[in-house]
Amino acid sequence: MRTQLRAFDPSMSPPRSTDGYSDGVNSRQQRRWGLGLVAAIAVVFATGSVLADDGPPAPKKPNPVAAAHKLKAALKEASDEILPVADESPQVKGNKGLVVLQRAGQVVGLGTVLDGDGRILTALSPLGNGNDLEAKFADDTVRKVKVGHQDRAWDLALLVPQSGKWTEGLKSSNANPLKDGSNVRAFSVVNKAKPVANDLVLRSKRTLIGGDDEELDNALEIGSKVNSKDIGSPIVDESGRVVGVLSRACLPIEGKPCAPVAYGVPMPAIKSFLKGVPADAVQPAAWLGIQGAPESTSVVKGVRVLSVAKNSPASEAKLKGGDKGAGDMIVAVGGDPVTNNEELAAAVKKRAIGEKVPLTLFSKGAYKTVDVVLRAPPEVAKPAAKAPAASEEREFATPPEGKKSSKKSLSKAARSERVEAFDAEDAEEKPVEKKPAAKKKTKFSISIDKDPFNDPD
Repeated sequence: MRTQLRAFDPSMSPPRSTDGYSDGVNSRQQRRWGLGLVAAIAVVFATGSVLADDGPPAPKKPNPVAAAHKLKAALKEASDEILPVADESPQVKGNKGLVVLQRAGQVVGLGTVLDGDGRILTALSPLGNGNDLEAKFADDTVRKVKVGHQDRAWDLALLVPQSGKWTEGLKSSNANPLKDGSNVRAFSVVNKAKPVANDLVLRSKRTLIGGDDEELDNALEIGSKVNSKDIGSPIVDESGRVVGVLSRACLPIEGKPCAPVAYGVPMPAIKSFLKGVPADAVQPAAWLGIQGAPESTSVVKGVRVLSVAKNSPASEAKLKGGDKGAGDMIVAVGGDPVTNNEELAAAVKKRAIGEKVPLTLFSKGAYKTVDVVLRAPPEVAKPAAKAPAASEEREFATPPEGKKSSKKSLSKAARSERVEAFDAEDAEEKPVEKKPAAKKKTKFSISIDKDPFNDPD
């Protein structure tokens, strides 16, 4: 006997309540699926583990830190190739090497830090008597400065900071600032705001009259308006290198009085001025205030502190002097190792007055670090300078003997003779025929080997 099954008809099924049913089923199903997934993953890992045990050893896992460094280096290299770093603008470069000169907080002019040197090139005329001058650097620090060298004819001055050491300055350029298409700028300052670079128009080279009525050949004639407080500013080219300095001179006008004008000191005149800087026009050396001797042990080499000067930076840092085992041993200055007196002196000398420098000491079998604030050495009374004899006169140049010539109308031959007489080393100057007694000349030019403007050429 056959039994025929009828098709399932949902309408014939008795109704059931679904309250609390669907959610419960879904939850149970999800838990089952989750447990099943975890079990499957466990099986996969177990299988992999078995296969790894049967096969060759698994490769060493890479160091995530090392991998991150390699990735960072690769990305940087790729970005440098695709997007090279843009050069700094003349405005940015100039501001790093530019200083605002002031007296009692009032702006008197601008100046340029010589790259890698720290001294400041500027114009002489805005400085007045040269006393109580201060330089405000790019980081707004203010340092006292003194005039170390000057040239009245070209209206140039070199200022020497009395503390600190700012070496991020400007370099010179051999480019012709009058070449067609050249774009030069000078800096301007308004009140106490940061100096800004403005386009400058240079017309041509011409002869002007400088200080002491000296003729200035190849002076850069300016066709732009220049503020009096901008005198001393560098004139920079498109690359931010110096092609001149804003200064003052006099424009000769036929039949009229000489007219004061701003002009640009050309680079050859600037280099000549810098080569004549006296050897003593340098920043004062920093002072530590100890007496020491080199010492070497089985553990360390350094300079043993034998004695400490009273009221010195070393005394304020509480350095102890004494024999072996009692006094401190200096083994490094600012991270630079020192093993003898010469190395210690060199390490201190390259620091600036007012700079805080860490000293690494070896004392009583242990290392320690102390900070010292370097100062200028105490001044030693100097004997009064001998007054020159009444018959001696000091002049910068002597006109050719027997000729009455105006400095405004000197011929080229006469000017050449004057320069040769002034620049010749160890040569006797001709006496000035003002009195029967012979007059002696004083030489002002001192040659130096290194170009303070750090000219690459």
